[in-house]
Amino acid sequence: PPPAPARPRLSGVESAPAPRPTQNAQPPLRCAPLTPPAHLPEAMRSPLALPIALALLGCLRAASSSPAAAAWGAAGLPPRAEQGPLRLRGGVMWVGGGKQFNRTVDPDAHPEAAEDTFAPLRERLDCERRIKALQRKQGNKMRTNEIISLEEDSKFMVRAQHLLRTKSLSVDMTAAQNFQKYVVGELGLQQQRVGLMYGRVDGEGNAYCDVIYEPPQDGDAECYHLLEDPDAATVDRVAALMGMRKIGWVFTARGRKCILSGGDVVMACQMQELAEKECGFDFAKAWVSAVITRNDTTGAVVFEAYQVSDLAMEMHKRGVLKAPAGSNKGYARTTENVLVERKDSQKVDTDFFLNTVPIKTHTSTLFGNREGEFPVENRPGVVQNGFEVKHILKCHEEVPMSQALRDFHMLLFLAKETLDPVHDLPSLCKSVVSGEEPSPGHKSIIETLAQQPA
Repeated sequence: PPPAPARPRLSGVESAPAPRPTQNAQPPLRCAPLTPPAHLPEAMRSPLALPIALALLGCLRAASSSPAAAAWGAAGLPPRAEQGPLRLRGGVMWVGGGKQFNRTVDPDAHPEAAEDTFAPLRERLDCERRIKALQRKQGNKMRTNEIISLEEDSKFMVRAQHLLRTKSLSVDMTAAQNFQKYVVGELGLQQQRVGLMYGRVDGEGNAYCDVIYEPPQDGDAECYHLLEDPDAATVDRVAALMGMRKIGWVFTARGRKCILSGGDVVMACQMQELAEKECGFDFAKAWVSAVITRNDTTGAVVFEAYQVSDLAMEMHKRGVLKAPAGSNKGYARTTENVLVERKDSQKVDTDFFLNTVPIKTHTSTLFGNREGEFPVENRPGVVQNGFEVKHILKCHEEVPMSQALRDFHMLLFLAKETLDPVHDLPSLCKSVVSGEEPSPGHKSIIETLAQQPA
């Protein structure tokens, strides 16, 4: 046979000889196609079912080997928030309590309530927590760049608050005229006075002031000065029995350039903090500060209402906010540097801490439209006695006694002088609210007191 043609050789590589065919060579094996079992559904017996299943298995293996999945597996599943009573704070439903700040947005919140005023608080708490962790790790004397940066981020950033927790303030016409006539007409705003407003707050955040109680005080032409009140518990009890609670305070001020002074802001924070400690945040969030002053330009007397911001309350609770040295100053001092318009300062204009509350008037169903007025307590030169009780009963002799007794100051006088606070006072206040006639024993006590000489 002729010689086989020479095969080409690659440079530097020895080519392998071609295999020679054998006589007993077997044909190559061919695998039969896989047939799925007959018991599988028709969708899984498709030829594409196996490749799709293998592709999904590969994706799951890749996801399980990722760093995020490994860290999640090492740390375990994220803890679920403990379900507790829901409280509405500025359009945010707070779950549980404490420092966990578990929040879910309330879909029914008012558009004005969308501002989360507690976000800066959470950021400051996070910075303080990180600073403490670094100090435990590195020591208290080490001040690294990271600690310095966190200290800058943990400063209070003073800014205006757009969320208005109290939609409006409505003052009873009789109570407003009585207080304003005394401080403007008789005192001529030459002696500053303070009054505590008692009333109610509806579900929409509208506050209604029905009576104004004037605590013991000794004011001068520049500022008011409150004294210790021995009857504070009695006043709160009588107001509660009449369906009212403390909703704010009203004070007078001479003509000045600022709206509320630094001392006024601190006083408002102190009163609101006290109400929050006694009754909770949801009770005290509608606290209102009203001021009666005279406009220096026009000479007109103005009656305005304001509310301090959540930032002012937080700074006061932490001891950062304090009143300036003098009265009627339009700024407040701070014990540490705060950021005012991105600059470090320890002097903050009070306008940053105030929200204007719309004010209007109404007529109280219990205390409005009175023929006579009982003297207001704690006013200089004013005497409360049985003769004044007789005068009120004489002015309202054509109406039932339950309606004649609808005077908060007279009820407070009876509670301090003759009525038993446990048995007599609740029964009499219930009769006044419901319109039922008082018991014969209560009538006899009141009439006996009215017959006493002046």
